Amino acid sequence: MNHWLFPDLVAMELLTEAWPDTVRKDLHELVEKVGGSRARLWSFEVKLALNESNAREAFFQTISNSSWANYGYLMVAEISGDGTLEELRVLGGLHGIGLIRSDVENPSESEILVPARPRPELDWPSLARLAGENKDMLAFIQAVIDSLKTGKPAGGQFDYLR
Repeated sequence: MNHWLFPDLVAMELLTEAWPDTVRKDLHELVEKVGGSRARLWSFEVKLALNESNAREAFFQTISNSSWANYGYLMVAEISGDGTLEELRVLGGLHGIGLIRSDVENPSESEILVPARPRPELDWPSLARLAGENKDMLAFIQAVIDSLKTGKPAGGQFDYLR
C-alpha cells in the first residue's frame, strides 16, 4: 500500500568511524556545538528493469521514497529502450536523485551512472513518519542513534559494507 513511502534499502555512512578513539568524545561534542553532521543517511529504490514505459514512474517513486535522506538513488539492473537512460540522466540532474546500474552477478562491479546531489539536512518530519509507520525503519533509526553514541556502527544492527 505504501510503495511510494518506504524505500527498498536504507544505509548510514558514519562519518566519525575513522576518528581516533583518543579524540572521538571531544570531536563529537565539537560537532554538536557547531551543528555539523556525524552521519549521512541514504535511501535506495531498487528495480530489476527499466524501459521507456516504466522509467518515469520508478524515478518519481524514488523521489517520494527518498525525500527524507541526504542521498537518494534509483538502482536498476537493466535499462532498455531508446532514450531511457538519457531520460533518467535528465531527471536525476533536475531532482538530485542518483542512478546506479546494479551488476546482479557481481555487485562490486555496479556503477554510479548519475551521482546523487547531497541534501545537507534530513527531513525530520518525514523520517519521523516513516519510523512511526514501519518497524524496520524504526529499528534502522535506533541503530543510527546507537552508532552515533559510540562513533562506530552498532554491532549486529547493520549489514556492514566497506
